Amino acid sequence: MALYTVSTGNTIQAQDVNQVVNVLQRASGQQEIGKYFLAGPTYANGALVSQYMSSISRNTTPVSVSIDTADQAPAGGMSTTPNTGNLTANGFQVWTLTTTTNLNSRAAGNMTIQY
Repeated sequence: MALYTVSTGNTIQAQDVNQVVNVLQRASGQQEIGKYFLAGPTYANGALVSQYMSSISRNTTPVSVSIDTADQAPAGGMSTTPNTGNLTANGFQVWTLTTTTNLNSRAAGNMTIQY
């Protein structure tokens, strides 16, 4: 799906509306690509660092989410790529358990949501 800019003052065409719908409602087999950054202080070994990532689509629950650590390797007590879970039509959870105490546990990278 190639997105295009609608010029201000022009008549809104059906394809303009369809473009918005196709962005906000992902169909089965489509995907959404983006970035995540998980960070937080950890008070103990085994502490949970978690955040909820919103998706663009608002009506389709993903079948899977994959993430990597291309932008920030796990550091500060995060020893592995974070996990994902709790998939809903509005987003998903990114989380990890830590291996030590640290004020700046973090990991970041790409996310791909598969619908």
